[in-house]
Amino acid sequence: MDTLTAEKVHNQVFKLTFFKEGYRIDDVDSLLDKIAESLAAWEAHHPEDVTVTSDALVPSQLPVARFRETYNKESVDAFIEEARETLAFYENYRYR
Repeated sequence: MDTLTAEKVHNQVFKLTFFKEGYRIDDVDSLLDKIAESLAAWEAHHPEDVTVTSDALVPSQLPVARFRETYNKESVDAFIEEARETLAFYENYRYR
């Protein structure tokens, strides 16, 4: 698996769903911005600028919606887990 980077977060695309329950697009996009900011801080060796930690990444806390365009829950959950693991790596093993 390639290391998740801020650039990869900015380029992330999720499947859209309409009739199935999914995560609201604006909420996911906002979380992605925070993840990208945090990864960019770690990549620049500035952990003091981190805006979200691995502990804060809990997909089930994202609001869900149905009967409107949303992001597919499974693909978002998998991505958030990858982001959580990457941030945990930085928090626990890098720059100590």
